[in-house]
Amino acid sequence: MISNKPQKLSLDGIKVEIYETLSSTQTLLLERAQPSLCLVARHQSHGIGSRGNTWESVKEGIYFSLALNKEELPSDLALQSASIYFGFCFKEVINELGVEVWLKWPNDIYIGEKKAGGVMVSVKSEIIICGIGLNFFSSDSAFGALGRRFDELEILDRFFKKIKKATSWKEIFSKYKIEFYKNFDFSFHHQNHIIEFKDATLLEDGALLVGCQKIYSSR
Repeated sequence: MISNKPQKLSLDGIKVEIYETLSSTQTLLLERAQPSLCLVARHQSHGIGSRGNTWESVKEGIYFSLALNKEELPSDLALQSASIYFGFCFKEVINELGVEVWLKWPNDIYIGEKKAGGVMVSVKSEIIICGIGLNFFSSDSAFGALGRRFDELEILDRFFKKIKKATSWKEIFSKYKIEFYKNFDFSFHHQNHIIEFKDATLLEDGALLVGCQKIYSSR
């Protein structure tokens, strides 16, 4: 549900609509399924989070979803690992702005030991929809936050430029695997089991190998 009229503009060939409040950018963009469109909300009431949970904005942040044609993605990218691809590109943007964040496998954005945001990738026909949320400020100590406000257009401009370069999965993954050790103090849920990251092996396509099982998602 849209609760206000958006500010509309074009950025790097992508139509951008900025709302003060939305229920969920991902849900609305899935309904519209229009490529080269980005919906942005400063606040969300029913954002979609990991494992189907509700991800609500915490005080203030940037929350957006971007729709692209599948053919715009690198040819060597397996869609099962698209959240790592988009998430790492976004992580690099925030790092360039002076804040040290890292990507917890496969789609959580962390500051230190606290989750500050996340990545959600959906597929509708030949359209890929990437949703990203990141907290600027949080009144809840359970969540991480950047601790300062950034211009959302600067973030989007930097992110769009990275995505449009269509850097190969091989190149992105080569950088991601260097940082994968940051997961080792954490665990994840899979099929009602808790698995320690230090007991898993990161594979070249972004999956985890646990025993003889190949895992692409913690859901």
